[in-house]
Parts: sequence; structure tokens; C-alpha cells
Amino acid sequence: EQSENQAPKTRSNKMSAETTTAKSTQTAENGTENKSTYWLPLESNPAVLSKFSHRVGLPKEWGFVDVWGLDSELLAFVPKPCAAVVLLFTSSKEIKAFKDKQRETLEKKGQKLSKSLFYITQHDDIGNACGTIATIHAMTNSQDLFKPEGVVGGFFKEWEGKDPGDIGYGLLKAKDIQEVSENAAESKEAQTATPGREENVAAHFIAFVHVEGVLYEMDGRKAFPINHGPTSSKSFLEDAAKVIKSNFFEVSPKGNFSLMALVKKPAE
Repeated sequence: EQSENQAPKTRSNKMSAETTTAKSTQTAENGTENKSTYWLPLESNPAVLSKFSHRVGLPKEWGFVDVWGLDSELLAFVPKPCAAVVLLFTSSKEIKAFKDKQRETLEKKGQKLSKSLFYITQHDDIGNACGTIATIHAMTNSQDLFKPEGVVGGFFKEWEGKDPGDIGYGLLKAKDIQEVSENAAESKEAQTATPGREENVAAHFIAFVHVEGVLYEMDGRKAFPINHGPTSSKSFLEDAAKVIKSNFFEVSPKGNFSLMALVKKPAE
């Protein structure tokens, strides 16, 4: 186990992602399995996520960068402002048990969620789309810093205020976003071979965002966002790091993790 003074265990950003539970089948009207709608997984690579994001509407002055660890010295290298943090983690029984208990507690006690949150349910029919969904969560929940343009901006305007499940089905039909996502997954920037549409990839992307002064965990595979308490634009990165450390790194100390931040790039 790591002491609090050690940098958390991270892995180079070469992991493609999706939970092992994500594999399901879509039944066509004729009763046969139709897996052509399954999305390809994105690689945990800032160049890949930035390329995808820019093509779907992220303002050009913003982009993804690596976060090499959660201690203050390493966080200091991340440019500011930071709009969101994207975490890739390997699935484990420890994290699953922790998350099951967390959901049970939240369902009993309740939590306050901002009406401004844009939350997408990741349906089984969409396959390996967790990287895409985490990226869209990051882009659409940073409205105080920038407005998404392009196809994601249009998708947001069409589905803003709607039920997360309906938004998820809307994304399933968003072939323009899927096309760009898959081009990014198979682009020259990717450093590993892209897994197939039907493969179970034992890792999962989620996003952390700050909306109206609150830190939220956005995981489309879960029933709802998670309110992790107050934050600010100044403390967001450090606050997110604390939650990731306690809710993931310390829960599954042998797991593999990869972190990226959505930041405003310094002028060159």
C-alpha cells in the first residue's frame, strides 16, 4: 500500500476502456443480434481525446493533458483553469463493492443535484462508448468556462433538461458523434491497437466536473451523478484528486489508473 506522501500508482495513457459488464446485445426488429451500433473504445491518450473533442465542438484553446499523479507537486504541472478531470480505471471487485455500498447510502440519504447537470446514461446497446461519454460530460458541464460548439453543442441544445436515459438513447442515434469518435479511436495518434466493437474491455472512463460550486462524479453506467461536496474553480483539481484517491486508488491499490485534465492551454 502507498503512504499519503507517495505519488499514486498511475499507468501510461495507453489503455482503451470499457467496463466488463458493458457487453450486451441489441436485438433488431427481426429478432437477430445487431452489434453494428456498438461504439469503438477511445484510448486514454490526451492527443486522441483532444482530437475527438475539437472535431465535435471543443473550443481550440482547450484540450486534454496528462495528470501524472495526485500529490500536490504533480498537480502543480497541470495548466489552469481546469474544467474537468477524466479518470480511466480497471474494473475490480473492490471498486464494485465500494460503489454498490455508495449507491445504497445515497439512495437512503438522498443528495442534492444541480438542475444544470447534463448527464448521459450509458445504455448497453452503445457498447464501448464510455470514453466518448466521459468526454461529452466534461465538455457539456463546463458552461461557466466555455460553450461547446459543433455537433456536441447541437446535441446539448437538443437534449438539455431531458431525462438522462432519453439522452443516452439520443446519443445512440447520434451517428455524427459516433463517426468522429471512431475516427479518433483508429487515428494515428492512438498508441495501441483498437479493440473490436464486441470486446469486453476491463476498464472504464468517468469524468469529474464542477457545476455551480459543487464537485460531481459523472459515470454514465451509474444510476445518477454523485455530489462530492463544495469546490471552486481554484480548488477543483485538488478536490477531485482527493476524491479519486479515496474512492478509487485506496479502494483498489493494485488497480491501474490513468488521469487526464481538460484545461485551457497556455498561449504558445
